[in-house]
Amino acid sequence: MAGEYTSYVLSNKEALLRDIKRLVDIKSVKAAPEPDAPYGAGVRKVQLEAMELCRELGFETVADCEGRIAYAAYGPQDRHIGIVAHLDVVPEGTGWFGDPYRCEEREGFLIGRGVIDDKGPFVVAAYAAKYLIDKAADLKYGVRLILGLDEETGMSDIEYYKSRCPQPVFAFTPDAGFPVGHGEKGIYSADLVSPPLKGGVILKLEGGVASNVVADTAEALLKLECFEKLEQAAADFERVSVAKEASGVKVTAKGVAAHAGTPHEGINANYILADFLVKSGVLSEAEQRALAFVSLAASSFDGEQFGIACDDGLFAPLSIIGGVLTLKDDRIVLNVNSRYPTAITAGELEARVAETARANGFEAVNVSNSGPFYMDPENPAVKLMCEIYNEVTGSEEKPFVMSGGTYARHMENAVSYGLEFPGQEKEDPEWVGSCHMKNEGLKIERALQACEIYIKTLVRLQEVEL
Repeated sequence: MAGEYTSYVLSNKEALLRDIKRLVDIKSVKAAPEPDAPYGAGVRKVQLEAMELCRELGFETVADCEGRIAYAAYGPQDRHIGIVAHLDVVPEGTGWFGDPYRCEEREGFLIGRGVIDDKGPFVVAAYAAKYLIDKAADLKYGVRLILGLDEETGMSDIEYYKSRCPQPVFAFTPDAGFPVGHGEKGIYSADLVSPPLKGGVILKLEGGVASNVVADTAEALLKLECFEKLEQAAADFERVSVAKEASGVKVTAKGVAAHAGTPHEGINANYILADFLVKSGVLSEAEQRALAFVSLAASSFDGEQFGIACDDGLFAPLSIIGGVLTLKDDRIVLNVNSRYPTAITAGELEARVAETARANGFEAVNVSNSGPFYMDPENPAVKLMCEIYNEVTGSEEKPFVMSGGTYARHMENAVSYGLEFPGQEKEDPEWVGSCHMKNEGLKIERALQACEIYIKTLVRLQEVEL
């Protein structure tokens, strides 16, 4: 049967790649709400385009849930398998070869924001479901493709869906890696806010693009009187540049972007900027105290600075980043994002971060916290999915737990399942970026193989008692 699936995927190759490009070319970063577009016009546009794609593929029902989420269904829906993917993306950041929202093919890869997170996987999964539609298969479980729209900024979409729609008997999200992600760390986020800083030299602070991304660029604008000292201090900082402008002195710090779940792959520009400003000798006393804490808070990814460093031997050790830095209403705000194992409770983590912030004159506000989740790797569906991945790829991989957060943690019976392959970062050219990085890339060969894996999975899950 594997030959049939391979032939089917190859016969749909050009259409599949065309439809990935079709969605990636729409900038769908969350923005201010508009009528019928609670997550902004770009997200609404990609939602409607994806719904049209689902109609073209033959789904029996395509439903718009007030612009907050959507779904496409085929087969019996009293008991169905859910495929939960998202169409919103993080901001593009800097350093791309070309336009992040004009998907291009380069050396066997599709390049563009969202090709791997999560528009490409959405289309691949949709074409896998199309196999069942084209074969008019007699299904024990129907299939429902759930089109998420707010995954990157809080997952309010899936909570909306759960309050109004039936839960799948089993679900997977193609928003992580193969073979099967059966557990995820807890995710904590908070804004650490300074007291008012009036009469200082800082006019503007801007660092990072999203809570769950290590900042690759951070900028400050200071009063012109600071130029000479800042220029002199920059000589000792390889990743800092200083430029005089009409409105002030612009200081730019350069880091390396990475996902908050794997922060050690990045370099935090927010830390570099704060450290530089603290050592520059130009800040007021209040600014010096505030930036010293920002520097401390962003100085390490292991959480030692907050007294939260820990490891449970099951998940990777705790991590924390200072992802977004701003100056708002004369207050410095650093958003922190932590991925934590079972060795610390949600309450303990919140309390220690808040205590450290208070000790440095800051307040922790806008706190969100979602605890770890874990599914037994001996679950029949998990075992089957891992088996299918290994059959198709000739591998011997085991299910894994992860630091990233997906929709799986919000569903009753769900896992993450692809689309990234183990070890791909070692095989790919250095210029290829992963999710949340510049030059985000999806290898076409892997997309086709993933589609075959998903087809085989949807067929064989029909044989499992879910």
